[in-house]
Amino acid sequence: MKKLVSIGVTLAILAMVVLPVSAAAYTPPATFSKVPFAILQSGIELVGTLLTAVAGELGLPTWLAPLMAPIAQWTGGPLSWTVDMMAWGLKLVGGVLGTLAVELGLPVWLDDLVNSIACGLWQPFSIPVGNNVTCP
Repeated sequence: MKKLVSIGVTLAILAMVVLPVSAAAYTPPATFSKVPFAILQSGIELVGTLLTAVAGELGLPTWLAPLMAPIAQWTGGPLSWTVDMMAWGLKLVGGVLGTLAVELGLPVWLDDLVNSIACGLWQPFSIPVGNNVTCP
């Protein structure tokens, strides 16, 4: 019984030290733009797993299940970077419009609009407080 109590006390002390340190060390990601792609990747992996189990019983081609893993990896990897690349391109266009909008006969506010769209692509789930909008 004493051993169980000492193990319990040790685990409690360990939890009181480790959990606050790990919570303090957590840094949130700079962008959440890849979250939808990670969700799609998980869904495609799930479909691949289900197809492996029941493709023959449902009359579906069995060659379809092995294709799901590479498609899922591509969706969560290279395809997810297209959002950042598009936002980077919009930010570049916003900078050019900020300089040349008047000379091109375009509205002056157009660069703010394009930069806001780029910012929204980088951080679609952030809630800006006041004027504290941060964009990479």
